[in-house]
Amino acid sequence: MIISNLVMVTIIGINMVLKMAIIALITWIGYDTVSEQMTKITNGVFIALFFNTGILLVLTNANLTDISENLGSAFSGTYYDYSVNWYAGVGSILVSTMNLNAFMPPIFEGIANF
Repeated sequence: MIISNLVMVTIIGINMVLKMAIIALITWIGYDTVSEQMTKITNGVFIALFFNTGILLVLTNANLTDISENLGSAFSGTYYDYSVNWYAGVGSILVSTMNLNAFMPPIFEGIANF
């Protein structure tokens, strides 16, 4: 339980840093219109958070030795397939992280206006 909460908080912390860095970089680059800049920010944040939250968490726990030796050497996690144990370990962390990410913007907006 402690490890899953630690992983969840770490992912959310990295997501916040990624989001701020992407916004700062795209604002620094500058675009001709505000809508173009907002489109680039939205796409950049989506791609970064998608890979950090979903793909990396799943891949680090995947065991791909059955598929290929090269992939197996890079990804030699615990789970060969989705199972009850995967859902209890990785799936619960993924869902908890997404739930917390869904409520973080309103929480920070409330703190900023306080």
